[in-house]
Amino acid sequence: MSHLRNSTLALFGLAAVVALGATACSNSNSPSTPLLSSQQADTLSEEISLDAEDGISDATASGSTSTFTDAPPIADINPVGPPQCTPTRSPASPTGTDHDGVPDSVRFSLNGCVLAYLLETDTLKGTIDLLDPTKTVADHAVERIFTNVSRVRLYTISGKTTSETWNGTRMTTRDSSTLTHNETNFRTDYVYRDGSTASHVRTWTLAFTADTAGAIKADQTLPSGKWVISGTSSWTRGANTYALTVTTNPALHYSASCGSEPRFDSGTLTVVVTKGSQTSTVTIAFTGCGQAPTVTRS
Repeated sequence: MSHLRNSTLALFGLAAVVALGATACSNSNSPSTPLLSSQQADTLSEEISLDAEDGISDATASGSTSTFTDAPPIADINPVGPPQCTPTRSPASPTGTDHDGVPDSVRFSLNGCVLAYLLETDTLKGTIDLLDPTKTVADHAVERIFTNVSRVRLYTISGKTTSETWNGTRMTTRDSSTLTHNETNFRTDYVYRDGSTASHVRTWTLAFTADTAGAIKADQTLPSGKWVISGTSSWTRGANTYALTVTTNPALHYSASCGSEPRFDSGTLTVVVTKGSQTSTVTIAFTGCGQAPTVTRS
């Protein structure tokens, strides 16, 4: 299933989102005008960071259980364990031909799932189909098809809402030490607190290596480790669409003990942005658990 997250990371882009409404439509391809304003770079960075974290939660989900768990455990918010909900699973007892723990085909309906946090309440909607793409080979491969899977966040203090909606297919392969997601034309649609929107359509490979060999377990929260992300995508905001190339150097380090976003405590995402004849580079450097990343543009 997708990464379903709490709100700390989203807060760092709030000022950018408000300011962007006045600047998004003024961007041009004039040589004297930067390709991205600083506000646009901040908003782009927020979305790329959220999509990078999308690979974490339920990365090891096999479809053999019917409990959705938001990861990692957030002890200071929910001392009895991580937020959970129980989606509807159909069929209730799916067949698994190769007995590798991945059902041949099962559908999860998230409608009615609610995750409660200290500063927000999140409502989940949509369906995820989990398929075994290699039904006769016991290799733990999983295909996930996201259909209008959304997370609507209601912020306790302000009463405002945001949302993210996912559509597309994610192929996952793993063993006990490594895990890889492959996404092709995977789409995320965003709605911000001011009601404005954006979309990100990506073809990415996200490769994870656990810090401790043998630590990856089926249907368990992901252990600490490093993510290497590469791929291309398009980002649309207002009337403007940009071509993106994303890489990580150094790799992003995910901390399983981190209780707030971003859950990367080191590493750098580099985004090369192109529109027409103009190119800009946005660098997103993560410096610590729960710390807003440092964003620069050139």
